[in-house]
Amino acid sequence: MREYQELSIAAIGRADDWRSVDDQVRELGRLRYAPAVPALIGLWAECPVHPVAVSAGHALFEIGTVEARDALRAGIHDHDHLGRFLALKVMFTDDGTAWDNVGPLFSDEGLTTEAGLTAAGEALGLLSPWSFTRSGPEWHSEELRTLVARDPRWLDLCVRLRNHEALGRSARQVLKYADPAVTTPALDAAAAVRAAPTAKPSGPRQRPGDLVARYRDGDHRGVWRDLGAIAHLDDEWRAEAEQVAELTMDRVRQNAVRLTAALVAAGWPVSEDKALPGPAADVGDRLRELAQVTGSAVPPALAAYWRLVGTIDLVPRDTWDAPFPPGVPEQLTVADPLEIIDLSESWFSVEEWQEESADHHPELAGPLEVTFAADYLHKANISGGAPYSVWLPYAGADPLVRDEDHGLTFTDYLRHAFAGKGFLRLDRQDEWLAHGVTRDELTELTAWLERVEYEHLDF
Repeated sequence: MREYQELSIAAIGRADDWRSVDDQVRELGRLRYAPAVPALIGLWAECPVHPVAVSAGHALFEIGTVEARDALRAGIHDHDHLGRFLALKVMFTDDGTAWDNVGPLFSDEGLTTEAGLTAAGEALGLLSPWSFTRSGPEWHSEELRTLVARDPRWLDLCVRLRNHEALGRSARQVLKYADPAVTTPALDAAAAVRAAPTAKPSGPRQRPGDLVARYRDGDHRGVWRDLGAIAHLDDEWRAEAEQVAELTMDRVRQNAVRLTAALVAAGWPVSEDKALPGPAADVGDRLRELAQVTGSAVPPALAAYWRLVGTIDLVPRDTWDAPFPPGVPEQLTVADPLEIIDLSESWFSVEEWQEESADHHPELAGPLEVTFAADYLHKANISGGAPYSVWLPYAGADPLVRDEDHGLTFTDYLRHAFAGKGFLRLDRQDEWLAHGVTRDELTELTAWLERVEYEHLDF
């Protein structure tokens, strides 16, 4: 995308008369001059002067011949937002129903790719307001504003997707601004289904204490693998999982103490007191309140971490406005040093979620995204992306870490961090080279890390 933008900027610089061409293209669209469609398709597909290509796309939509609409519809999976937007405008206004024309974007197969998810998300975006004014929300068209109320298939789709990892936010936005007389009964029914008792865990039941015994015997990963296969912990499984989690996070705490001491001794610019302040004094009260807010017990892995460890913070924020220590590789600041804040510090996530959901149906609150760390770019004092979080409620033992590249459960996320001596992105060094880090600097970095030694406990 960046290369495309640079090409367009360079083309504008070389084309002195591009504005007159742009005016002519706009006029062809205003006049709906059908003979110009082949030329406009060529400009839309190949013109490197971005404003002219944009005008050609809009002109094609205004002219609206079969050939013009076919050319725009083909852009549904373009890398460019405008290409997808115009394709969706065509699809939503094609002959037949919007569901028949656009609904296939939400097939299981279509949602397995990044391009498919992007197109589906932008399709949902057209069903919610595109702007908000003093007089209220505004939609792209009256037909799109009322589509959910007129066609129950779109209502069912949005209700089904309301907690989808990629599309949930867009689906909830549609439902928030649709007719409540239509959405409320559907959301009430969905809430009743969600509240219904879940099936008991399938598979052979272990004897009480088996998982704890296996864990103590060293089958750490096997035990967590078995726990991870249970989507809904009943009381018996939860009691066992909580004991395993306590044993696990005690070992995590010992690793954190040893690794932090080794990093500080090697010159990493954090202090042991700030890096490991211990569990928050109010952690028990916070965990109980969080369970009440979400209607479900906090997952055992997360609860045990907050009870026994509290905070791990290896981010060298004190160096943001000061020189880095001599001999310590500054490149490690973008290697995602481990940070997990305690529940009290994360509590703003709960408060924001409660405020956001106060004026809407409870089913439109979406998952509670409990933030526990900045993303790797913000940790390096570079504007970055969404923070790392876990989504609650979660009925299993070990929730996924969200918005972090590796797609790991919380316990595996910790394992990955300790395997990298406190750094999560040591496997992304190709990115560093692309952004100017030299191979000599990588060699220096690797040598420094090899000197950091601590006694690691498997967990």
